[in-house]
Amino acid sequence: MPNEFQTTKRYEYQSDDVKLWKNYDSTGRDLHVDVPISQAIMNYRTRGLVGEFVFPVVPVFKQTNLIPFFPLGEFLRTERCERAPGTDANIVRFNVGTMSYACKNYALRFPMTIEDRENADEVWQVRKNGAYLITDLLRIAKERRVFNIVGSSTNVSTVFLPASAWDSGGNAYTQILGAMNGCEDVTGFRPNKLCFGKTAWRSLMTNSAICSKLFPFGTGGVPSAQQVAALFQLDEIQVAGGYYNSMAEGQTASLAKFFDDAVFGFFAPKDQAALGPEPQYSATFRWSVPGIPNMAVEALPFDAYKKSEFIEVGVYDDEKVLDKKLAFMFKGVNSAQANGLA
Repeated sequence: MPNEFQTTKRYEYQSDDVKLWKNYDSTGRDLHVDVPISQAIMNYRTRGLVGEFVFPVVPVFKQTNLIPFFPLGEFLRTERCERAPGTDANIVRFNVGTMSYACKNYALRFPMTIEDRENADEVWQVRKNGAYLITDLLRIAKERRVFNIVGSSTNVSTVFLPASAWDSGGNAYTQILGAMNGCEDVTGFRPNKLCFGKTAWRSLMTNSAICSKLFPFGTGGVPSAQQVAALFQLDEIQVAGGYYNSMAEGQTASLAKFFDDAVFGFFAPKDQAALGPEPQYSATFRWSVPGIPNMAVEALPFDAYKKSEFIEVGVYDDEKVLDKKLAFMFKGVNSAQANGLA
């Protein structure tokens, strides 16, 4: 028989409704994945959330470990390339740094009593809606973690302020360009992605400097994210349009924005699913191995004592800033500040 010091061995069994990862050691437990509902939530997205745009998911195969990365100083170096006749080519090397991570388990469960199960018109809808609810709450919690990180001046290269407010005649075009240029001059890498807070985006859509460039013949219109991205030669723009309720369950809702009167810009490579030879601002390290919950719906056994069953959604994540120099924050775009960007 295997003992607790042996590597976990698993086999997979799958029917139309349940995928079972079987654990054979003394430390694990069987993982019953509800296949139809898991597929539903994989295709479902909470509206307005951009956490994984700013901190893209990079799968890792251990819960805690060291991740190698290339420090920013190793890029764009000048080296002596001339070689005298009969001599070896100059040898160059790259220093590789390491960063530790520790994926925390974030999980929620939804109860279904025997009364709910038997009296519901369609039991699968109750299970599916419960899965949507706890998935929303997990993603909302992630969004708050992401913008708590991004909102700290210690996690970006520079925090910029506007000399004139966007909602009272300030030139949003030159101000954003100035922030992007400032970040590029520090790193050599131009920010290629922007994330707008809700209020900042509303002001940008009516800003005369932006509208005059996108609609130069007086035809009018409302700028789209794609048009603004093209204007600034960006790969992508996202608007943090989500809200969260700061009140407890059963109380009157009090809504707040995750990201409001600010713009966040950063550099990210084309492929962010793995750390490669290009620098990268941030990543979500997600523990992703068979038998570990990874935003799938787990069907827990029926509890005969409580006459209820549970579904559970969980994930192991760690949001890390890899190089803060690759990002900038533009705060208070609707508040004129002394010595701010023109």
